[in-house]
Amino acid sequence: MKKILCRTAILFSLSFFVCSCADPETAAPTSDFPWDYPDEATVENLEVLARVWGFVKYHHPVFWDDEIDVDEELFRLLPEMAGKDATTRNAVLYDWVSGLGEFRSDEAIYAPLLDEPHVMTTEAEWITPELLGRDLSDLLGRMRYADRKRGNFYIKYTDLRPTMTNESQDGSLDDYRVRLLFLFRFWNAMEYFNPNRNLTDKPWDKVLGEYIPLFLRSDIKYSSIMRLYAELCDTHGAQFSWSLFGGQTVPASVTFAGDRVFVIRDGVLRKGDEILSVDGRQWSETYDMLKEYEPVSNEVMRGLQTARALLLTTKSTVRVEIIRDGRKQTLLIDTQLSSSWHRQSEEDMIEQCEVKVYDGAVGYMTGLHYTRAGAAELMERFRDTRALIVDMRCYPREFMVFDFIGQYFIRSRVNHVTWCVSETSLPGYFYLNPDKIPDPQNPEACYPGKVIVLVDPETQSSAEYTTMAFQAAGRCTVVGRQTAGADGNVSPLLMPAGFGGWFSGLGVLYPDGENSQRAGVRIDVPVEVTPEGLAAGRDEILERALEIARQ
Repeated sequence: MKKILCRTAILFSLSFFVCSCADPETAAPTSDFPWDYPDEATVENLEVLARVWGFVKYHHPVFWDDEIDVDEELFRLLPEMAGKDATTRNAVLYDWVSGLGEFRSDEAIYAPLLDEPHVMTTEAEWITPELLGRDLSDLLGRMRYADRKRGNFYIKYTDLRPTMTNESQDGSLDDYRVRLLFLFRFWNAMEYFNPNRNLTDKPWDKVLGEYIPLFLRSDIKYSSIMRLYAELCDTHGAQFSWSLFGGQTVPASVTFAGDRVFVIRDGVLRKGDEILSVDGRQWSETYDMLKEYEPVSNEVMRGLQTARALLLTTKSTVRVEIIRDGRKQTLLIDTQLSSSWHRQSEEDMIEQCEVKVYDGAVGYMTGLHYTRAGAAELMERFRDTRALIVDMRCYPREFMVFDFIGQYFIRSRVNHVTWCVSETSLPGYFYLNPDKIPDPQNPEACYPGKVIVLVDPETQSSAEYTTMAFQAAGRCTVVGRQTAGADGNVSPLLMPAGFGGWFSGLGVLYPDGENSQRAGVRIDVPVEVTPEGLAAGRDEILERALEIARQ
């Protein structure tokens, strides 16, 4: 199977949000919903409703088509949760579920799936008589293995990943019902179809109870949505930097060491410049805002996101405070649209990081230099080298795994990855599917030397998967910093009021079962870049790789 990949440009795509994290909303709510500050019993009723509604949405066979609108069903049930005790609440929900119609339950239908290697991200342990009463819990328990051979109207399987379908993106966040629909839809989609559901910092079971009171408050609706996305701890979902700081950027390629930001390629700023502030905003303020609102997979990626976000602004010209050659300076710099700058920076990297051969013995290329049409010519340049450095601190221009690694670095068929793939007919179930790079068409073309792959937080998604394929080939040493930890095909989230997003919909494991999500790829030789090295314009990761190559 080939992996369908999504460019990391989603990190820079224009957010749907039009407010800052300060969230200065003062408009009064337009609905008559009475629970801006609900009591604990009301929050519990709404949490139970969210769980039951989402479970039924994805499990009841009646939702194979659009005869019943599941969103309207929720809107009808919401007022029924006001001021009800648990017994009455459960009776209301039982009447609703049983009124949807009969279904056939047969666990044998799913026995073949359960006999295959798989993981269950959730078993819906909350379905108990203690919480739901005997009648409702028995009904939902039978529904778990209902015959759903006609599929589900709201979810389908596409390119190894679950894809939300037929979801309304209409409505206004001024309406409490739409806000709760957003929360309930989001939570249940992650509950049943996110392969990394159990990798979040906060247990996913705790999210509903915390966020229901926040989503009932119209005065913080946008910031609540951003915070909810941050709970995913998934860099594939990152999208809010522009909302928080602005869509223009200082046109500079940067990285970080600790809480310090440095320019790594020449342009309007020089390689080695340390950026202290942009219009007075420093690292700490930028970091704190991102930490609350931007989803990232790990702290190293948060550092890179902070360095990038430090450059963002709403202005066409900004004051940039830097240290150059040991002296502080303040420069006035014209900004560019962030999305167009990202495309330009890739082109700059291609030009500045040339394909080369060091000392006639060590080749160097980046993932941006590979094209299928030019692969043979590229490898001819490295024919007499004893080592090849492949710089994956970028997003590959073309897919490299089968046509490049499979043809020039694999001597025989090898398992390089195990996919963790959603089975949409049984929500919460993910089957484990080992995948192999096939035998090369021309084994004589296999590169005989050692391979050294360079990585850092810029290594994300396709770049991480490509690195894993190099590792499976053998004779590979990975050098550098922790990677982005956001691998796997990206699934879109279709949400009310147009506030959609993304998450990693395909799980990516090493052949031995170790997860690459959040952790990133395995690194053989860790290298922590230093402020001193960056200020001097050095590439300490490449320097270490050259040392290894020359040994």
